[in-house]
Amino acid sequence: MLKLLFWLIIALVIGLFFAIRQANRLRAEQQDDSPQTRSLESVRCAHCGVFVPEDKAVRRDGQDFCSWEHAEAWHREQG
Repeated sequence: MLKLLFWLIIALVIGLFFAIRQANRLRAEQQDDSPQTRSLESVRCAHCGVFVPEDKAVRRDGQDFCSWEHAEAWHREQG
């Protein structure tokens, strides 16, 4: 009975060791995954002149705008 208890404790210690090791590995992988960096390219709004990130800009009639409102206003002024 004591031998069985001894081997059971050894198995638990080994299992705990591997569980902690796996958790540390997962934590390290999560810390390595840095968020995607966005482009710093900017475009100028054709209506007000404000610079906005290229991926947030509104394009209309071959021009870049900071918002749909400015795109509409510019289009009305041009038309």
